[in-house]
Amino acid sequence: MSKAILERLRSDKLRQSNSDKLIANYMERNIAELPFETARSIAGRVGVSPMTVGRYLRRLGFDGLDELKAELRRGGTGSNPAWQVKGQMERLQADIKEGKLLAGLIQQQMDNLGQIYELTVAPEWQRAVETLVSASEVYVAAYQNVRGIAQYFAAQLSYSRSRVTFSDGLNGTYAEILDGSVPGRCLFLFDVRRFAYKARPLAEAARKAGVTVIFMTDEFCPWASEVSDIPLVLPGAHGPLWDGAAALTAVMDLLISNVVVEIGHSASERVDRLTQLQDQFGDFE
Repeated sequence: MSKAILERLRSDKLRQSNSDKLIANYMERNIAELPFETARSIAGRVGVSPMTVGRYLRRLGFDGLDELKAELRRGGTGSNPAWQVKGQMERLQADIKEGKLLAGLIQQQMDNLGQIYELTVAPEWQRAVETLVSASEVYVAAYQNVRGIAQYFAAQLSYSRSRVTFSDGLNGTYAEILDGSVPGRCLFLFDVRRFAYKARPLAEAARKAGVTVIFMTDEFCPWASEVSDIPLVLPGAHGPLWDGAAALTAVMDLLISNVVVEIGHSASERVDRLTQLQDQFGDFE
């Protein structure tokens, strides 16, 4: 942990106003999590504006949060990965007995869901919907803990349109996506911190092969717009426990609903046909 940064945060010079004290206290208590924060997320947690956070960072000696993160990395500051308990277990156990922990987690999920609306009215959202409707083939890929969610997304999307495939990469080549045999392909890639090693190379190779890449990720990803045609960036989790997938799942469901409406009557006809096939093979009651 960088002692120099902590000393500056604790100095009277940087604690002159109430806003200074709120920001300094938050950064000091959560310095290991700062690599996963944004000026906006810090502002929301301490009750000030993102501009106020930006001004404070400049007084701290950094031209924005990215510069502070770089300094923390150089100083050897560790940060909790996505699936590691981030608070002291004794305090968490006390909070859950008092009802504070779960109430706080619910409030966090509500805040994240509120931010999702901004994504649904962004130009990228409509472009993603139009691409998922019009693509000749849709390939879905994901890794680690979000793999199951991506498989569910692919299965749900396949009820509304044909030629949707979850690509697991077990063939070692992703040839089904990258061989260029069919024009108009789309890759829908899911990845959130901690980011999978294969995600960025796959997105870059897909774009090079002429495949449209929709990349759904969280605010902790610094390269989303560099590797995708349509980045869909969600709020990240900042709670005392490991990261959850509520926001990711909610956006996935909203996206599929929007696609179904955009497709129209043919989506209903496809569901009817799939229902007949389900009855024929007897997998459902």
